Amino acid sequence: MKWAAPAALRLGEFSLRFRPLDLGWILLTTLGLFAAVLAAATLGSFPLGWQQVWAGLWQPSGSGEGAMAHQVLWQLRMPRILAAMLVGACLSLAGVILQSLTRNALAAPGLIGVEAGGSVTMLMSLVLFPGLVPVYLLPLTALAGGLVVAVFILMLALRGDFSPLRLILVGIGTTAMLQAVSELLLTYGDIDRVESALMWLGGSLHKVTWTEVQVLALWFLLAGVPAMFAFRQLNLLQLGPAVASSRGLSQRRTLAVLLLASVMLTSSAVATAGTMVFVGLIGPHLARQCCGDRHGILLPLAALSGALLVLIGDTLGRWVFAPLQLPAGLVVAIVGAPYFIFLIARRREFAN
Repeated sequence: MKWAAPAALRLGEFSLRFRPLDLGWILLTTLGLFAAVLAAATLGSFPLGWQQVWAGLWQPSGSGEGAMAHQVLWQLRMPRILAAMLVGACLSLAGVILQSLTRNALAAPGLIGVEAGGSVTMLMSLVLFPGLVPVYLLPLTALAGGLVVAVFILMLALRGDFSPLRLILVGIGTTAMLQAVSELLLTYGDIDRVESALMWLGGSLHKVTWTEVQVLALWFLLAGVPAMFAFRQLNLLQLGPAVASSRGLSQRRTLAVLLLASVMLTSSAVATAGTMVFVGLIGPHLARQCCGDRHGILLPLAALSGALLVLIGDTLGRWVFAPLQLPAGLVVAIVGAPYFIFLIARRREFAN
């Protein structure tokens, strides 16, 4: 089939092999994301029609209903839509990187403790020292916790021969310990601060502002964009240490750089929207269903899949039971967990 035949794109020394079918998946996911953005702009406790959305976007000086639509769009919904897409893209990219580094399909930021480490330091900031850290430095708070946990887990997992299974088990144990610390902070913290922290912990985007969107976008540019150009290194690591070394790849340096990028992406997402455990797990698997393990296509497709996943979860969470709002992380977990079980069952049937 011509659509499945590989082709090559060359720009100077840079070349990328892809199948026309891959570009079809990228285009289809992008169109799905565009449709989700339109739905998110119109649905909610204050529903807007298409004409109101258009007027609110391009006629800021309107009066009456147009002015109200402009305020709802630019003050409430647009920051939330952009934040949802960026959070989903960050977590899904972090999941692809971790799964490729460990060659384990279950390695996701929420399962090996990185997300829990970032959430504990964020909880300490919210419950014990509220207002001490400026908004633009909150990702650094989560980054500190995520990095400490990542280094700790790697030190334990790398003792002797590296074992992906050992990495997952150490991560699960560390996550359980950190969740106990979180419970301690939530149990004995000030009730008003704990109430706000609980909403954030559930993966809510209802308080997102333009400042947080700008900070999240900056972190995505610093870690996410460079990570998408590391597809060659990830492809080599997938083939095993011996093949990667024979091609001149420095495994320790590559592991450290990509792990740092993964922790930065996870920390920025956690600082903005709290914990969304399943996004870093399901986003990469959704993309793999379309393009396999070829990272040149897998990385951008996983970013788009994660963005679409969180945006749909957030839109459903604020529309289905409006004016009551459910955290996006809760909706993604409710929808995502059964779908992930279905994917695993389907893969087992295929393997048999």
